[in-house]
Amino acid sequence: METSVLRSVPLFAGLSPKHLESILAVSQTQVFPKDTRLFGQGDRGESLFLVLSGRVKAVLLAEDGRELILAIFGPGEIFGEMALFDPDERRTATVVTVETTTLLTLSGKEFMAMLGDHPAIAQSLLRTLTQRLKDSSSRIANLIFLDTYSRVGTYLVKMGEQQGRRLADGSLVLTRPPQQDIAEYIGSSRETVSRALKELEHQGLIRVIGKKVILHRIKA
Repeated sequence: METSVLRSVPLFAGLSPKHLESILAVSQTQVFPKDTRLFGQGDRGESLFLVLSGRVKAVLLAEDGRELILAIFGPGEIFGEMALFDPDERRTATVVTVETTTLLTLSGKEFMAMLGDHPAIAQSLLRTLTQRLKDSSSRIANLIFLDTYSRVGTYLVKMGEQQGRRLADGSLVLTRPPQQDIAEYIGSSRETVSRALKELEHQGLIRVIGKKVILHRIKA
């Protein structure tokens, strides 16, 4: 893999080609099919992952088989870093590929050693973790204070800003997420999500065209 790929990742932006080459030397690139379980909640954490292409989801699994999606990670994002800071810490979630996904796997031991040599990486990692804490706080507030329709709308805007395409009139178009994924992310049922999507479309806030969704006037 070329170092230019790493340079486009916010975590490694600004590093010299020599430093990027040292990262590649202790990493491995792999392609995983859709629905591949990368690791499970309670597993030991020995690696950090960077998404090069595709998407993965971090979920909590209930005893009855239900899932709660904690986060979805796409290209340029890292995951699996929390278990690296404490040798006794276990994985806090199960991570599964949402689609065919290419990952860069970094040895946790090598990565932690790298932080001491490259303060810029440590600072970038802290910014990433801080943003995730803010996102978690915002999501908790949404679960408490927003009704289902608002939570569905907020989710669609979040996905649209991350993965969608801006149209000339300011609308966002994105691939329609599976209703089950939305339900698992906002803590609701598939049936309730289906009703919410129909109501949002009836109000003219969204338009569903085949496998695409256009977001008109929804604001996060």
